[in-house]
Amino acid sequence: MKTSFDEAMAEIRKNIKAYQSMEKELERDHFGRIAMFHDGKLVSTYNDRGDAYDIGCEKFGLGRFALKRIGEKPASPGAGTWSAKTIPA
Repeated sequence: MKTSFDEAMAEIRKNIKAYQSMEKELERDHFGRIAMFHDGKLVSTYNDRGDAYDIGCEKFGLGRFALKRIGEKPASPGAGTWSAKTIPA
């Protein structure tokens, strides 16, 4: 299943908002783990980013989920950086 750029950006925006809405709770309960989001909802948390990625691809398809290490602050604004400031509105 192919994802258009606009669909992928909409998914990213929903997932960022979801993470931000539960950030304090996630940092308290799951700091350092990998959170998987799909369609603006937390799916699960994982210990390993590679495992989370493989599960996300299998379950939702490439570009239809997002991963975020809980509590990680961006070191630099790269393509994979979660920051509402770097995502066009």
